[in-house]
Amino acid sequence: MAAKNISILGTGAYVPEAVLTNEQLEKIVNTSAQWIVERSGIQERRIAGPEENIATMATAASRQALANAGVEPSQLSYIILGTNSPDYLYPAAAIRVQEALGLSGQLGAFDLQAGCSGFSYALHLAERLVAPEGKYALVIGSDANSRFTDWTDRSTCVLFGDGAGAVVLGPAQKGRIMASFIASSLNMNLYCTTEFNAEVSPFLPPQTHATRSFLRMDGPEIFKFAVKAVKESIRRIVELAQIKPEELDFLIIHQGNYRILETGAKFAKVPMEKVFVNIHRYGNTSAASVPIALHEAVEEGHIKEGDKVLLISFGAGATWGATLLEWGK
Repeated sequence: MAAKNISILGTGAYVPEAVLTNEQLEKIVNTSAQWIVERSGIQERRIAGPEENIATMATAASRQALANAGVEPSQLSYIILGTNSPDYLYPAAAIRVQEALGLSGQLGAFDLQAGCSGFSYALHLAERLVAPEGKYALVIGSDANSRFTDWTDRSTCVLFGDGAGAVVLGPAQKGRIMASFIASSLNMNLYCTTEFNAEVSPFLPPQTHATRSFLRMDGPEIFKFAVKAVKESIRRIVELAQIKPEELDFLIIHQGNYRILETGAKFAKVPMEKVFVNIHRYGNTSAASVPIALHEAVEEGHIKEGDKVLLISFGAGATWGATLLEWGK
């Protein structure tokens, strides 16, 4: 069966109500609001409440994406959720979203871990699953970074926030995915170990004290990797699509650092007006970053039918990837 034109048919996003400002962070850790803004562009971020988790946030974003796409949950064939902060190792958060949408037993749902590139990886995979038969997939990025953050470490705790974004992917009459790729290379400059209880395992050395697993990052090295990944993503995508960088109408780049967004615009030879920015409001929401930014860009009218929209992600692993869309349903 011939592959169908596949595109994003609807977007959705959810961020927690609780706001943590730079000024509030000054009371938690040895930092300053000005220092944070100068080095990252972040002014505030959202923090998931006790009753919220990656599945509840993902469900809220998914319902909005389905409504905007005009697609019923029963039409879905797959749910793929990119995350780096699961509150359960299993069952997958995607299956909990499936249950919340009333789709138990009706489709395949699974989580995908690829650092902050989780949504891009999921989108790349989903296209290949739905294109042959013109099916529909729900693709989600959802992270609760605050629960894996060391709030005494100013090099990391000022950067991250919580949230979820989702899209519905399916057959389109006018829009299409023009090109996409994903890539990875081992890089241990950003990592988070798995918690386990060594005290009760006969196969592990005994622990002398309790430990917590927090994300750890070498900021300067990750910044250099991110700049390189953005440049490579632009270069590779324009080659795959056989277009010039100047033909790009809008860029949605992972909101990791404002200076990285500026670098991407400069390399693509497009003005910053063509690069969506919301890092000042949410910080780095990991796998949720790109879908939240895409949803807000659409809602604010920055993206029009026929526009060439480039999505770029980069993250721990290291991972990176991009998708070029010709926008339309």
